Amino acid sequence: MMLTTIAVALITAVFGPIAVAWAKKQFENTPSKNPVCEAIELNSLVDEQLDIMMGELEASRVWVSQFHNGGHFYPTGKSIQKFSIFYEKTSPDAMSIQNVFQNVPVSLFPKALAQLYKQGELAIPTYEGEDYDLTSVSRPYNTKSFYMIALDDLHGKFIGVMAIAFDQEYTLTKEDWIFIRQKAGVIGTLLDEYLNAKK
Repeated sequence: MMLTTIAVALITAVFGPIAVAWAKKQFENTPSKNPVCEAIELNSLVDEQLDIMMGELEASRVWVSQFHNGGHFYPTGKSIQKFSIFYEKTSPDAMSIQNVFQNVPVSLFPKALAQLYKQGELAIPTYEGEDYDLTSVSRPYNTKSFYMIALDDLHGKFIGVMAIAFDQEYTLTKEDWIFIRQKAGVIGTLLDEYLNAKK
């Protein structure tokens, strides 16, 4: 019994560090994926999810925006928080908004983003009486109903927004909400895995 314990201790002491060094070297020598290929794979997966949403909901537009740094304040150097639409799908008769919403300071939409941050969702089935400062940016695109859901990473951090827009007034059903929440979970997970992948 004592001989077995000594043998295990000796093997662990001698071969343990060798095994760790070998494993570390294997991981260091493992070729990493090409960043362009990783981005293309992610884009394809997100695009597929948006296609599914467009088909299921018959929406005019679905899009995904992500938060990012966008310059720095003078003189503190603190990062300016902005968002951009990275993914968008539109129906044939809907105008694209992706090129308009690039590098937008989060300070321009404090009510809507606060609602998303606190509640995770924002519903505007009609713009009559809308109180989120979104009417002026929706009207030029013929949006009549608008829904947003927060995208969170796997640690619960608010990383972006998924939105669904309709060119006619539309009230989401309970089943619609379940569906878009599931899609938000899928897209949030895809973005999280991409953004936090080991380089």
